[in-house]
Amino acid sequence: MLTSLFDAQPQTGLILHAVPDPGLAAWLARLGLHIGSRLLRHNEEAAYHPVRVRSEKGDVVVPAGLGIKIFVSTGTGERKPLVEMERGEKAHIKAMACGSHCEQGLVHFGLEVGKDIECIRLLPHMDYITRLDSSGRTRLSEGEAARILGRHPGGDEIQFYFAARDTPFVVGSILGGPRTRAHLATHGVREGGSLWLEVIEQARELHKPVAAPVPISSQGGLRLYFSPAQARQIVVEYASPAV
Repeated sequence: MLTSLFDAQPQTGLILHAVPDPGLAAWLARLGLHIGSRLLRHNEEAAYHPVRVRSEKGDVVVPAGLGIKIFVSTGTGERKPLVEMERGEKAHIKAMACGSHCEQGLVHFGLEVGKDIECIRLLPHMDYITRLDSSGRTRLSEGEAARILGRHPGGDEIQFYFAARDTPFVVGSILGGPRTRAHLATHGVREGGSLWLEVIEQARELHKPVAAPVPISSQGGLRLYFSPAQARQIVVEYASPAV
């Protein structure tokens, strides 16, 4: 029986049957997944933290929503999502699946396929209480703050995650595609606008992605997280016996 990965029953063995999208198929192939590969879809929610990593261009905070879409290979040959790296662990980036807008933005921070990185540490969930140039206020998650790029007057470009308190921060660009920009616009954050960080607080609740990812694992133990749109483009069949 054929179905999309999105509609497949959790905790059931699956076989990869077809991937009509050539780009998605090529990306899966780089991770060792081909037609006939066995998979297992999981039903647990993703509960990962943002990660501070060090590249050849310095430190950068990778939001959890991006970290599950960046895959690394360690010195032992293990492949895994960036969010599963351990403190002090070194690896090189094997593949990305976060969209062209996002990948182009990450290059600025030295994060691209083939580059080496080091995990500095996982970061706690925090809220950034921020004043807008419209005199309003908004509450940004640490992942949202990491997606906002800009600068203080006379300063270098940084992520809003590293912004100084009570100092104007002019938004230069947003790390992500149209959906990310539209989401941040609901907070009053737009390219060219100004923000003032007032205070950073412990998050009141766990920050979750807007669209819950679809988690799967391969027979070799590689865990991947697909967006709902990606999962709908992957055709699988039920396996017997299960993975």
